[in-house]
Amino acid sequence: MKKIKKLWNENRVLFVLGIIVIFCVIVMLGVMVQYFFGTGISNYGDRLENISSVPFTEEEIEKIRNGFSSDHTLDVSVDVRGKVVYVIAKFNETVSMNDAKTEAVNVYNSVDEKYRSLYDFNVTISQDVTDIDTGYCMMGAKNVSGESFVWSNYTVTDGE
Repeated sequence: MKKIKKLWNENRVLFVLGIIVIFCVIVMLGVMVQYFFGTGISNYGDRLENISSVPFTEEEIEKIRNGFSSDHTLDVSVDVRGKVVYVIAKFNETVSMNDAKTEAVNVYNSVDEKYRSLYDFNVTISQDVTDIDTGYCMMGAKNVSGESFVWSNYTVTDGE
């Protein structure tokens, strides 16, 4: 018992500092585990709670696919991820860029209002380069609160 008292009296400051350091390490480990591993909530957090009452159906996906004219498009794919509907339409060489944009907007307008009020839409329209045309690649996005599509032209021309 005398040895323990002597050890405590000689190293009292070191013991207190050691206890503080151990406590800080435990707190930091707890914070790191909480930060990196979280609570197991979805990547989207609670942002998807509204769409659980109105899930995007296969019928609506087919309606979007069939909304594009089969005479104008080579391929149309629709992918729903979270609250975003991704539409990729590849047009043949006879369709101009403005006509493709108009067709994409018309297809969007044919979608039921209950989906347009909850889901953001991202449309990619493209056309391959041919001997008679330079082709194009454009992306258009419309979020729920937006009034119209915003288009970004990614077409590379010879002058660029």
